[in-house]
Amino acid sequence: MNNVITLDGPTSSGKTSVGYLFSKKIGFHYIDSGAIYRAGSIAAIKRGTGIDDEEALAKLFSEIKLEFKEIEGKQHTYLNDEDISDILHNPEVTAVVPTIAAFVKVRDEATIIKRGLSEKMNMVMAGRDIGTIIFPDAKLKFYLTADIQIRAQRRLVQLKEKVPGISYEEVLEQMIERDKADMIRKVSPLRIPEGAMIIDTSTLTAEQTVEKMMEVYEKAYP
Repeated sequence: MNNVITLDGPTSSGKTSVGYLFSKKIGFHYIDSGAIYRAGSIAAIKRGTGIDDEEALAKLFSEIKLEFKEIEGKQHTYLNDEDISDILHNPEVTAVVPTIAAFVKVRDEATIIKRGLSEKMNMVMAGRDIGTIIFPDAKLKFYLTADIQIRAQRRLVQLKEKVPGISYEEVLEQMIERDKADMIRKVSPLRIPEGAMIIDTSTLTAEQTVEKMMEVYEKAYP
């Protein structure tokens, strides 16, 4: 396994923006593990696979080909050689991801994909169980968090382009439910990894958060 730095935390805590900037600064690849579940969900939608069919979904995840590329300074996700970056966060995908990602056999297949990536590259991987389940022995772990109202506002900004009519109240309610589901699910619940550096990003920019992470990184990788 190559060097893996884990980055966990709830929705809209800053994992993507921070993880990408941090990875660029240290010369690692950035991988959003959530994109794996979203890509698999897109494949399920395209094939018409039932979102309650655990066996079929697990088989689908075992067969998909995923690639992560950086093009002109942006992360792109490829599913079976098709760039799906622009539809990863479409509402119909977001609606089914929690259900699909909750299946044990689906998560087992996703874990194989995640660990397989570590054989190919040094990476910063972001998610909700990266430092606890996927790479519990990682040398360096981070956990980002933020006030839920601030996270909801960030998420609202992200969603406005795809869902123009959505309100802050709707986003906040969805986030409360998502947080609850992430923390109480039986398989790989969201937890703070042992030994992780916890950073509250409520009042920090992505650059300021990365500065804090760099202080720890430079001690771990002198």
